Amino acid sequence: MPDHRHTLSSDIAPTVNGRVPLAGLRTRSTDAMALQPGQRALDVGCGTGSSALALADVVGGMGVVHGVDYDLTMVAEAQRRAAIDGLNSSVTYHQANAAALPWPDGYFDASRSDRVLQRMLDPDCAFDELVRVTRSGGRVVVVDGDWTTLTIDSDDPECDFRFAYFQETLQHANPASGHCLYQLFADHRLLDVELDVLPVFERNADAASCWRQSRTLSSALEGRFASANIVLISGRKP
Repeated sequence: MPDHRHTLSSDIAPTVNGRVPLAGLRTRSTDAMALQPGQRALDVGCGTGSSALALADVVGGMGVVHGVDYDLTMVAEAQRRAAIDGLNSSVTYHQANAAALPWPDGYFDASRSDRVLQRMLDPDCAFDELVRVTRSGGRVVVVDGDWTTLTIDSDDPECDFRFAYFQETLQHANPASGHCLYQLFADHRLLDVELDVLPVFERNADAASCWRQSRTLSSALEGRFASANIVLISGRKP
């Protein structure tokens, strides 16, 4: 039987405006990869590359980091930043589909997906790929939101419902990803599973930036407290 251990955590310090800093989440996910100098690491959903650059600091000059994003604009910006930091030789960025990664089986010592599965209609296929390209004994790490936990303090329950519905159905193709990850890891028989549930919140919810279609809803939710959960889970490939 797989060894499934879990922890429930909520101790990331909030920033001044109340939003949980993503830097702390990236640090936790980097630590969960358990990388060593000289190893190869994969960062799926690398965005503009800051998280991949952090991995490069861990694996050092003898290691290699590959960042993947589906958005060509993000990849170009990531490449530009790596050039500025002089890390072109150790960090390489690729435009690719998370469901069809261009590497052979077991190529990486550790792999991470950061808020990618929540945007995919077929998250299982992308997770299959993440596990496939990770070597036996390597760590697989996933960070994803559970947007079904989204709540906002509103005097109008209908506004609360409509805002949550917008986030769940229009912003994310797979909004329940976070609370499905544990079973996904169990189905793939990953070992030494560790799971953190991290609350993210905003004391002054900027609903206007999320819901430009409705001025009424924006004004009703402006300045309200909003919260949801992000799940960070890691496991070792058998």
